[in-house]
Amino acid sequence: TRGALPSIVETSTSGSLGNISTASSTCSSPPGTPAPSGKSRSPSHGGKMSSGKSKKRLDKDSEEYRLRRERNNLAVRKSRDKAKMRNLETQHKVLELAAENDRLQKRVEQLSRELATLRNLLSATGQC
Repeated sequence: TRGALPSIVETSTSGSLGNISTASSTCSSPPGTPAPSGKSRSPSHGGKMSSGKSKKRLDKDSEEYRLRRERNNLAVRKSRDKAKMRNLETQHKVLELAAENDRLQKRVEQLSRELATLRNLLSATGQC
């Protein structure tokens, strides 16, 4: 184990020295550090996004634009109608469950009264 430690220390030391030299070159130009990462990202994203945007941009007077808007409007209307239906169904379910809860609570009260009556009868017959 001791033989392995010096090699790890040597490796980490040499790695640290490499990082320090890299860090010192990077630290010498902090304003330049974000710019290269930004520049390296911009062309890849910019190229992809600009080509994607050019495909999506349509003339508002074009037939394709009108068809896409109609389809989108139908999809939005359908989605909103479904959401309203889900909301109504949920409200209906809430009312049903509240009514069932009331019914069950009344049943519990009834059974509790019946239990109390039976216990009183049992204790009365046990004493006789």
